[in-house]
Amino acid sequence: MHSIFLAILLGAAAGCQAPASDAKQVAVPKATAPQQPNRVDAVAPTPPVTNAPKDTAKEATKAATNETPKPSSEGFTFLSPESVDLTALVEPPPKPASAEHAKDEAILLWLQERRTPEDESRAWRSLSFDLTWFDEALGARLDPTWSRDLFETFRSVRNELTLITQGLPESFKRDRPHANPLIKPCLPREDEITTAEGKVTQVNGYPSGPALRATVFAALLANLFEDRKDALMARAREVGYARTLGGVNYPSDVRAAEQLGAALARQIIASEAWSTCKAELQVELAGLVQRRERSPQPAEPESPAKAADDKSSVTKVREPVNGSPK
Repeated sequence: MHSIFLAILLGAAAGCQAPASDAKQVAVPKATAPQQPNRVDAVAPTPPVTNAPKDTAKEATKAATNETPKPSSEGFTFLSPESVDLTALVEPPPKPASAEHAKDEAILLWLQERRTPEDESRAWRSLSFDLTWFDEALGARLDPTWSRDLFETFRSVRNELTLITQGLPESFKRDRPHANPLIKPCLPREDEITTAEGKVTQVNGYPSGPALRATVFAALLANLFEDRKDALMARAREVGYARTLGGVNYPSDVRAAEQLGAALARQIIASEAWSTCKAELQVELAGLVQRRERSPQPAEPESPAKAADDKSSVTKVREPVNGSPK
């Protein structure tokens, strides 16, 4: 009944000469996959021949061939889509028959043979990656209740990253590792989404989305807390490593994500919007630093020499006096 009703609607739309670009379907991601941007999954009916202006006919043809449009500036605060050339920021993935691709597969198989249940557990924890992932690296708890504006800023950044990367060129598409039947992922496969009509659509795995977001988040936090840069970047690399350990991304997927993430982070930091947000976040950042200073710090390890001296002094105090107990 649903398909008959949909057919009637499409027929009515064609009879009214509705613009082909209006036929869009909202992609619904699987429960285990991160939210993906909306995609055009239904091929619109071929528009009738009219005497419409050349530009209008061209737009209708683009929609009918299911061509992905370039993101517009609307909805962007920190990034400018017109100035982001993804092909200039990251190179295409290795060819399937190349030596680099074979090396990628060999690394995944090596990790697969040696990963332990503890390794897999850590990899699963990375699936819930968000701003709180960097608590340990900052030495303080990041909480949306105490740092509402900080979390809102990074939510906006994440949305823009999703929008900007949905237009990755066709040449960037790459099969997921499990296309090789020898590779058995221990993490949920994130290579497809299902539309409202049940149609399965492939999702690009190059570069790795989680590794890209982790790199951008770490770089932006490092711009706010420069003394924690090394710890923050190391924490971001753990996300990328979990993707390869889990068998859902190739090592070159992660390298490309880190390369692209670093470039996009530089553009965000150079933007006027980031400078404004950074100034407005100073109160929240100061409060976070105060909480970090109040947190108990690990004790400095004693030197072996000092420990020996202390032990010796205690022993001397407890020595019997004149051969009699004290």
